[in-house]
Amino acid sequence: MFSSPYYIYGLKAYVRDIRSIVEAAMLQKDLAIAKFLLTVKDYENFTYNTGNVIVIYSRLKSLSGSEQQLTKSFLSTRKSALLSRSCPFSLYNYAMPYKQVYHYCDIYYTIPSSREIITATYTFGNKQSDAPKIIPTDASYAKLEELLAQRNILDATIHRAYYYLDGREFNIYFSSDTPSDTFQFKGNFNLWETVCLFGATTSKTEIDRSEAVCGNKVSYYDTTVKVKHEVETSPLTLSEAQFLTQLFTSHEITREVSAGTYTPVLITETSPEFTNDNATPIRLKFTWQYADNKEFIE
Repeated sequence: MFSSPYYIYGLKAYVRDIRSIVEAAMLQKDLAIAKFLLTVKDYENFTYNTGNVIVIYSRLKSLSGSEQQLTKSFLSTRKSALLSRSCPFSLYNYAMPYKQVYHYCDIYYTIPSSREIITATYTFGNKQSDAPKIIPTDASYAKLEELLAQRNILDATIHRAYYYLDGREFNIYFSSDTPSDTFQFKGNFNLWETVCLFGATTSKTEIDRSEAVCGNKVSYYDTTVKVKHEVETSPLTLSEAQFLTQLFTSHEITREVSAGTYTPVLITETSPEFTNDNATPIRLKFTWQYADNKEFIE
């Protein structure tokens, strides 16, 4: 609970930067949506005014207004994602209470007996919620395989999926290649985002220690060892590079160390720079290390 006295000047009281107060409270409790009770007390007249406010965490501003942004876009700044077949992935949307929506998914796949791309469409329920809330949709490769299995399609290779929800659109492309790194991080809406990076990683070991010489014998003490991993991405589009900056600034980042197992990491060095010149490929560099500074055995 946050409370503070305010003193009237010119028959008005001003509350400034309430957004930072709300954002700090939501980050502390790891919330993407919250209901706040705003109570105004007039101690002179002993009157109270209260009201409930539904808040969606966002580090963005919208020229079209927050309601337009929430109801016409998934809660992500990107419109598509390139993923490996093994990584988890969820799409999030803000659900209006009792609203009927058209929600479906197109799965594009091939089967061993034919190279032709086949499309399967799955329609989801129209009413999402009886209360304002954020709805997650499992959009991983494993979930799409599960949907195909419901139609007895068991040997398919999925290449792409297209999600549509009441004007919201999102494309997912699946790669057979193994990414050099897969990260999950809290993005602009304080929700988990997944990014697969295809590029090169260089590991560097930094050793800092003091030494003492006694006679002809050298002794080392206060030894500190840090292993840092420098990533250079494969060529990115401008939208991919802009999205990736959220990884660099996120307060919570994990890296996949084995299938389905993620561990906290820190981004230690980065200076993203890119241009909107389409003729110039965008490659970003950054350095990460494990949060506990301990490496995993391969």
